[in-house]
Amino acid sequence: MSGPNQVGVVVGGSLTKSLEVRLDPGASAALGHYVMAPLDGGAQLLGMVTDIVLRSAEAGSVSWPPPAGDDPASALLREVLQDTGVYTAVEVTPYLEVDLTGGDNARARRLPRHFAPVALADQETIDAAFAVDEKASINLGTPLGMDRVEVCVDIEKLFERSAGVFGKSGTGKTVIAVEMLDARVQHSANRPTSADRTVALVFDMHDDYGQRIKFEGGERASLKGLHPQDVAVYSLERNAINVERRIEIGTRDIKPEDLDVLRDVTSLTAPGVEASHECEARLGIDWVDEITQPVPSAAVVRRLWGDEDAPEDVNWARVASRMGVHPGSFDNLRRGLRSLVRREFVRSGESQVNDVINHVVKTLQGGKSVVVQFGRHGNDLTSYMLVANMLSRRIWEEYREAKEQAQGNRTKEPNRLVIVIEEAHKFVDRALAGQSIFGQIARELRKYNVTLFVIDQRPSQIDSEVLSQIGTKFCFQLDSDADVDALVGGVAGRAALRQVIASLESRQQALVFGHALPMPVIVRPPDLPAVRTPGASLRDRLQQQRPAGAPSPAGLFG
Repeated sequence: MSGPNQVGVVVGGSLTKSLEVRLDPGASAALGHYVMAPLDGGAQLLGMVTDIVLRSAEAGSVSWPPPAGDDPASALLREVLQDTGVYTAVEVTPYLEVDLTGGDNARARRLPRHFAPVALADQETIDAAFAVDEKASINLGTPLGMDRVEVCVDIEKLFERSAGVFGKSGTGKTVIAVEMLDARVQHSANRPTSADRTVALVFDMHDDYGQRIKFEGGERASLKGLHPQDVAVYSLERNAINVERRIEIGTRDIKPEDLDVLRDVTSLTAPGVEASHECEARLGIDWVDEITQPVPSAAVVRRLWGDEDAPEDVNWARVASRMGVHPGSFDNLRRGLRSLVRREFVRSGESQVNDVINHVVKTLQGGKSVVVQFGRHGNDLTSYMLVANMLSRRIWEEYREAKEQAQGNRTKEPNRLVIVIEEAHKFVDRALAGQSIFGQIARELRKYNVTLFVIDQRPSQIDSEVLSQIGTKFCFQLDSDADVDALVGGVAGRAALRQVIASLESRQQALVFGHALPMPVIVRPPDLPAVRTPGASLRDRLQQQRPAGAPSPAGLFG
């Protein structure tokens, strides 16, 4: 295997650590490049460059290096020693044995012979490695420094388990999420029936998934703008336009379990939330309206004292004592609820959410994806968490019931649903993962046809059990060692992956690994050009070749 793509030859290494490749004179390879070497039997070993080292053939070359001057003698001595006495080598982590004849690929269990030629991986090898063939697939981007090679992944495999996008602010998390969801919606739109479609329920904190996605350099069409017939937008704002309907929550809709996830973003304490269970049990469906009043109502007195003579000066402290609740915890609960009910999308004295849930579920099961926009409430994390948790829990219950009623009859099962949440660590941190519906969805995999697509900056704060159930991970630049360790802690070759993550630039570079991929890939994700067709990241779009030398369309990242 010699040719224009050859970069060197195998000179040593280990299957459990890395393969050492001596670079040919004038050749170069960079961190994250994918290389291949022939194995006995015709297969190719595919691996990733994870380190670059400088070697010397013997100690004298580096113990007494040639002078640095420009005189002819010094220049000649350096030229003689270069690539003979001293040379550059790369360490390659072996991942796959790729069968280019159409056979099954396997994890690397063999190594090439000494002096086997090593070349940059070509498109044919990458396609065979990722087994996309004629399957519908999503373009993840191009490996760094390998602009003529595209890495694609089976779209069904990507979404059959939960997925996550992680990275600090400004690295391109929203761009890759829009790319993936755009391809998902386009692929589903081509399915023959609604039951065959995988739909998304997006809780859109900053209004990036509706008509337009906003960036420093301008705006681009987003999901609703690209797919007007296949995406429905709902909004919390009273005066929202061009939306399916407005989302409102009634005070009768708020349950004690809806308050558990708010403890980290409100003044609510664990004893305060515990007191809510007693309030609901003793005061009935209007318990929220009742305990947020300045003084106890006559209805509260009747419920708690019944036929007994109630004290003349009934106050909330006496009410708490009557229910067996600590007065401090009861006051904490009342303060937290008063803060919630002041929001404009919360209506007092009636139930609203059941009608909203029925409408959203009908839309989802009709084959349309749903974007819930928060507008100016997006900067209020309490509002975001309250609505996302309430709607997700109830919609998941609808899907669970439909799945159980189908009793294994696939024609009667609900279509697959992907729930997209931002700031995921607030919902599934170590303290709340057991109570959060999102933790339950992640742990149950796709048992009820519901999975997650999480977007987050602090993966180290996500419960480790939940994080282990995230099948495919997109990792952009992270500054915290704890965040990096949380993502790669249980992955084979994690030391090399830590080095790769540390080398990522601050924008539009990602390490992708997990369930949908046979090996980790470090890529530059596709850009969002100013002129964009729906489903641009689907593989059939990629096969349309640009004329040689034609520039790529200008995008958000230039």
